[in-house]
Amino acid sequence: MPYQAIEQTLSVSRLSTYRNAIRAAHGQDCLKTSISLYEWNADLSAHFLVAIHIYEFTLRNAISEAISLRYGADWPINVTFQNSLPAWQKSELLGLDEVINYQSIGKVLPELRPFWFENMLRQANDLRIWAPFIHQVFPYADGITPQQVRSSLKDGCFKIRKLRNRIAHHEPIFKQTTLQQAYPLITEAIQWRCQDTKRWLDKIERITPLLSSPII
Repeated sequence: MPYQAIEQTLSVSRLSTYRNAIRAAHGQDCLKTSISLYEWNADLSAHFLVAIHIYEFTLRNAISEAISLRYGADWPINVTFQNSLPAWQKSELLGLDEVINYQSIGKVLPELRPFWFENMLRQANDLRIWAPFIHQVFPYADGITPQQVRSSLKDGCFKIRKLRNRIAHHEPIFKQTTLQQAYPLITEAIQWRCQDTKRWLDKIERITPLLSSPII
Protein backbone atom coordinates (compact mmCIF):
# COMPACT_ATOMS: atom_id res chain seq x y z
CA MET A 1 0.00 0.00 0.00
CA PRO A 2 1.47 3.41 -1.00
CA TYR A 3 1.09 5.01 2.42
CA GLN A 4 3.21 8.04 1.59
CA ALA A 5 0.98 8.86 -1.38
CA ILE A 6 -2.07 8.64 0.89
CA GLU A 7 -0.37 10.93 3.39
CA GLN A 8 0.37 13.48 0.67
CA THR A 9 -3.22 13.35 -0.56
CA LEU A 10 -4.70 13.84 2.91
CA SER A 11 -1.83 16.21 3.83
CA VAL A 12 1.13 15.74 6.13
CA SER A 13 -0.42 18.23 8.53
CA ARG A 14 -3.67 16.26 8.81
CA LEU A 15 -1.90 12.95 9.39
CA SER A 16 0.46 14.48 11.97
CA THR A 17 -2.14 14.15 14.76
CA TYR A 18 -2.34 10.42 14.10
CA ARG A 19 1.41 9.95 13.65
CA ASN A 20 2.08 11.78 16.91
CA ALA A 21 -0.45 9.57 18.69
CA ILE A 22 1.18 6.39 17.37
CA ARG A 23 4.62 7.72 18.29
CA ALA A 24 3.45 8.48 21.82
CA ALA A 25 1.79 5.08 22.21
CA HIS A 26 4.52 2.90 20.69
CA GLY A 27 7.66 4.97 21.06
CA GLN A 28 8.32 5.06 17.35
CA ASP A 29 6.85 6.47 14.16
CA CYS A 30 4.86 4.23 11.82
CA LEU A 31 2.93 5.68 8.90
CA LYS A 32 1.10 2.42 8.21
CA THR A 33 -0.28 2.26 11.76
CA SER A 34 -1.06 5.98 11.66
CA ILE A 35 -3.22 5.46 8.60
CA SER A 36 -4.87 2.47 10.31
CA LEU A 37 -5.73 4.79 13.20
CA TYR A 38 -7.11 7.31 10.69
CA GLU A 39 -9.29 4.58 9.16
CA TRP A 40 -10.51 3.46 12.58
CA ASN A 41 -11.32 7.04 13.59
CA ALA A 42 -13.24 7.63 10.35
CA ASP A 43 -15.15 4.36 10.71
CA LEU A 44 -16.06 5.09 14.33
CA SER A 45 -17.15 8.62 13.40
CA ALA A 46 -19.44 7.30 10.68
CA HIS A 47 -21.09 4.77 12.99
CA PHE A 48 -21.53 7.37 15.72
CA LEU A 49 -23.46 9.51 13.25
CA VAL A 50 -25.96 6.69 12.76
CA ALA A 51 -26.57 6.44 16.50
CA ILE A 52 -26.66 10.23 16.93
CA HIS A 53 -29.16 10.49 14.08
CA ILE A 54 -31.56 8.17 15.92
CA TYR A 55 -30.83 9.85 19.26
CA GLU A 56 -31.54 13.36 17.99
CA PHE A 57 -34.86 12.39 16.44
CA THR A 58 -35.86 10.54 19.61
CA LEU A 59 -34.95 13.42 21.91
CA ARG A 60 -36.39 16.12 19.67
CA ASN A 61 -39.74 14.37 19.40
CA ALA A 62 -39.89 13.71 23.15
CA ILE A 63 -39.14 17.35 23.97
CA SER A 64 -41.73 18.52 21.45
CA GLU A 65 -44.32 16.19 23.00
CA ALA A 66 -43.57 17.52 26.48
CA ILE A 67 -43.98 21.12 25.29
CA SER A 68 -47.24 20.10 23.61
CA LEU A 69 -48.58 18.72 26.86
CA ARG A 70 -48.09 22.14 28.43
CA TYR A 71 -48.74 24.53 25.55
CA GLY A 72 -50.72 22.56 22.97
CA ALA A 73 -49.89 20.79 19.73
CA ASP A 74 -49.18 24.09 17.96
CA TRP A 75 -46.71 25.29 20.58
CA PRO A 76 -44.43 27.12 18.09
CA ILE A 77 -47.15 29.78 17.64
CA ASN A 78 -48.31 29.83 21.25
CA VAL A 79 -47.45 33.34 22.46
CA THR A 80 -47.24 32.29 26.11
CA PHE A 81 -44.67 29.66 25.20
CA GLN A 82 -42.75 32.04 22.98
CA ASN A 83 -42.53 34.59 25.79
CA SER A 84 -41.24 31.94 28.19
CA LEU A 85 -38.08 31.49 26.13
CA PRO A 86 -34.75 33.26 26.50
CA ALA A 87 -34.36 36.05 23.93
CA TRP A 88 -32.05 34.15 21.57
CA GLN A 89 -34.24 31.04 21.64
CA LYS A 90 -37.41 33.01 20.99
CA SER A 91 -35.73 34.92 18.17
CA GLU A 92 -34.53 31.71 16.55
CA LEU A 93 -38.02 30.20 16.72
CA LEU A 94 -39.83 33.29 15.43
CA GLY A 95 -37.29 33.75 12.65
CA LEU A 96 -38.22 30.47 10.97
CA ASP A 97 -40.29 30.73 7.81
CA GLU A 98 -42.08 27.61 9.04
CA VAL A 99 -43.32 29.58 12.06
CA ILE A 100 -44.02 32.82 10.19
CA ASN A 101 -46.13 30.84 7.71
CA TYR A 102 -47.16 28.17 10.15
CA GLN A 103 -48.77 25.01 8.80
CA SER A 104 -47.86 22.24 11.23
CA ILE A 105 -45.43 21.23 13.95
CA GLY A 106 -43.90 18.73 11.53
CA LYS A 107 -42.61 21.58 9.37
CA VAL A 108 -40.99 23.36 12.31
CA LEU A 109 -39.13 20.59 14.13
CA PRO A 110 -36.50 19.84 11.44
CA GLU A 111 -35.58 23.53 11.22
CA LEU A 112 -34.64 23.97 14.88
CA ARG A 113 -31.05 23.24 15.86
CA PRO A 114 -30.23 20.42 18.29
CA PHE A 115 -28.92 23.11 20.66
CA TRP A 116 -32.36 24.74 20.67
CA PHE A 117 -33.86 21.53 21.98
CA GLU A 118 -30.97 21.02 24.39
CA ASN A 119 -31.74 24.41 25.92
CA MET A 120 -35.29 23.29 26.63
CA LEU A 121 -33.73 20.93 29.17
CA ARG A 122 -32.45 23.75 31.36
CA GLN A 123 -33.53 23.84 34.99
CA ALA A 124 -35.74 26.91 34.42
CA ASN A 125 -38.27 24.65 32.69
CA ASP A 126 -38.59 22.15 35.55
CA LEU A 127 -41.81 23.50 37.08
CA ARG A 128 -43.64 24.26 33.84
CA ILE A 129 -42.65 21.28 31.73
CA TRP A 130 -40.39 18.64 33.22
CA ALA A 131 -41.77 18.03 36.70
CA PRO A 132 -45.31 17.34 35.43
CA PHE A 133 -44.57 15.72 32.07
CA ILE A 134 -41.11 14.16 31.86
CA HIS A 135 -42.29 10.69 32.86
CA GLN A 136 -45.01 10.80 30.24
CA VAL A 137 -42.54 11.38 27.44
CA PHE A 138 -39.79 9.19 28.96
CA PRO A 139 -41.99 6.46 30.47
CA TYR A 140 -39.15 4.01 31.12
CA ALA A 141 -37.06 6.32 33.31
CA ASP A 142 -38.25 4.34 36.32
CA GLY A 143 -37.29 5.25 39.86
CA ILE A 144 -35.63 8.53 38.91
CA THR A 145 -36.93 11.97 39.84
CA PRO A 146 -37.95 14.36 37.05
CA GLN A 147 -35.03 16.62 37.97
CA GLN A 148 -32.55 13.75 37.72
CA VAL A 149 -33.91 12.65 34.35
CA ARG A 150 -33.86 16.17 32.97
CA SER A 151 -30.36 16.86 34.32
CA SER A 152 -28.98 13.60 32.92
CA LEU A 153 -30.52 14.29 29.52
CA LYS A 154 -29.08 17.80 29.40
CA ASP A 155 -25.61 16.62 30.40
CA GLY A 156 -25.81 13.91 27.75
CA CYS A 157 -26.96 16.43 25.13
CA PHE A 158 -23.95 18.62 25.77
CA LYS A 159 -21.43 15.78 25.48
CA ILE A 160 -23.07 14.23 22.42
CA ARG A 161 -23.38 17.60 20.68
CA LYS A 162 -19.67 18.29 21.19
CA LEU A 163 -18.82 14.88 19.76
CA ARG A 164 -21.22 15.39 16.85
CA ASN A 165 -19.63 18.74 16.02
CA ARG A 166 -16.14 17.23 15.96
CA ILE A 167 -17.34 14.49 13.64
CA ALA A 168 -19.13 16.99 11.37
CA HIS A 169 -15.89 18.97 11.03
CA HIS A 170 -13.86 15.80 10.32
CA GLU A 171 -11.83 16.26 13.48
CA PRO A 172 -10.25 13.28 15.27
CA ILE A 173 -12.35 11.80 18.05
CA PHE A 174 -10.06 8.99 19.22
CA LYS A 175 -8.55 11.17 21.96
CA GLN A 176 -11.86 12.46 23.35
CA THR A 177 -12.19 11.75 27.07
CA THR A 178 -15.95 11.29 26.76
CA LEU A 179 -15.73 8.77 23.91
CA GLN A 180 -16.53 5.72 26.05
CA GLN A 181 -19.46 7.56 27.67
CA ALA A 182 -21.11 8.68 24.44
CA TYR A 183 -22.91 5.53 23.31
CA PRO A 184 -24.28 4.72 26.82
CA LEU A 185 -25.60 8.29 27.02
CA ILE A 186 -27.27 7.87 23.63
CA THR A 187 -28.88 4.56 24.54
CA GLU A 188 -29.95 5.75 27.99
CA ALA A 189 -32.05 8.55 26.50
CA ILE A 190 -33.50 6.28 23.83
CA GLN A 191 -34.30 3.50 26.31
CA TRP A 192 -36.09 5.95 28.60
CA ARG A 193 -38.24 6.87 25.61
CA CYS A 194 -38.75 3.48 23.92
CA GLN A 195 -37.17 0.17 24.81
CA ASP A 196 -37.90 -1.33 21.39
CA THR A 197 -36.02 1.48 19.65
CA LYS A 198 -33.09 0.97 21.98
CA ARG A 199 -32.99 -2.77 21.19
CA TRP A 200 -33.12 -1.97 17.47
CA LEU A 201 -30.21 0.46 17.77
CA ASP A 202 -28.19 -2.07 19.75
CA LYS A 203 -28.77 -4.55 16.93
CA ILE A 204 -27.53 -2.28 14.15
CA GLU A 205 -24.80 -0.29 15.88
CA ARG A 206 -21.10 -0.92 15.19
CA ILE A 207 -19.67 1.46 17.78
CA THR A 208 -19.19 -1.14 20.51
CA PRO A 209 -17.03 -3.55 18.45
CA LEU A 210 -14.91 -0.68 17.19
CA LEU A 211 -14.32 0.66 20.69
CA SER A 212 -13.39 -2.83 21.85
CA SER A 213 -10.73 -3.07 19.11
CA PRO A 214 -8.78 0.20 19.31
CA ILE A 215 -5.64 0.84 17.34
CA ILE A 216 -3.97 2.42 20.36
